[in-house]
Amino acid sequence: MDKIVKGYWDCPYCGNKGMSGLEKRCTNCGHPQDEGTKFYLKQEKEYVDADKAQAYGKGADWTCSYCGSLNRHDAVVCVGCGADREESSGDYYHNVENQHKKAEAKKKADEELHEQLSGLKQSGGFKKRLPIIIGLALLIAIIAFSCRPKDYSASVTAKTWGRVISVEAYKTVQESDWTVPDGGRVTEERNEVHHYDSVLDHYETVEVQKSRQVQDGYDTHTDYTDNGDGTFTEHTYETPRYTTEYYTEEEERPVYVQVPRYATRYYYDIDKWVQDHTLETSGSDNEPYWDDSGLADNERENGRAEHYKVVFTTDKNKSYTVETDLNTWERLKVGEGVDIIVQNGNVKEVNGQPLR
Repeated sequence: MDKIVKGYWDCPYCGNKGMSGLEKRCTNCGHPQDEGTKFYLKQEKEYVDADKAQAYGKGADWTCSYCGSLNRHDAVVCVGCGADREESSGDYYHNVENQHKKAEAKKKADEELHEQLSGLKQSGGFKKRLPIIIGLALLIAIIAFSCRPKDYSASVTAKTWGRVISVEAYKTVQESDWTVPDGGRVTEERNEVHHYDSVLDHYETVEVQKSRQVQDGYDTHTDYTDNGDGTFTEHTYETPRYTTEYYTEEEERPVYVQVPRYATRYYYDIDKWVQDHTLETSGSDNEPYWDDSGLADNERENGRAEHYKVVFTTDKNKSYTVETDLNTWERLKVGEGVDIIVQNGNVKEVNGQPLR
């Protein structure tokens, strides 16, 4: 059963604390409960006598628009100044909501001020971190310096080339499949496993551990509602309490076997174009060529590839091997002096011309 509990309040005028919520005026200075009043509970609860409790919890106190006093919900006129209730400016709950909004606004303003002060402190901390920042800047500068393009005087010390012709041949090859393509000539048929099917064989009994929630009594809870009239209503209620119970249960589980399914696999000969060989040429002279020695009647080209490399050696005896296009390769001569630009270990330019 719900009970009425006495609330308490503090006088904002003289600072007197812990007065009964049933006292509408401060017992120290006589100041009335007003729009700044907020009722609260103490650790030790004091219940209102059952007979008196009938008069509480019926409605929140209302606020006088003229003097700000709180009046019982059933008062027709203000006990402080006699003003009519119809001219009231709200009630206790309305006052508490306004106090909450003001507190939230102050909290937000304090947080913004804290952020501004933190920003100022951080900007002041810049001086402490200055050596670290300078060190990082120097490290970045050193890395950038080491990666910058460098000019070298060099000479062409070697040139190589290579060319490859890929050749296909139209010939008879042996293949196998579950069907025979057009042009295939069957040489053998075999009954082989095509795939496996999962087939139910039997059921087996297994023990499985399971769990369930079982009610294990009730937990008693108590909470309080601010009645807005200097009292609180105590609500007591129970909720079921559960515990986990484990048990073992037998289950029938299916067991499957893999059954092979057979089909006819065909082995056949078929004529088709297949990669057969390559015709390769290479050298270090200045006259690259293709191996055009000729193709058989059943052969055909399947593409050509070529590469050209140049070796540059600097006056510091450092060598760089570069792959170039044919025009650049032909333009460069062994023994020729050149100016090269090297960046990150790679030759980027030769005599002011970008390498391609």
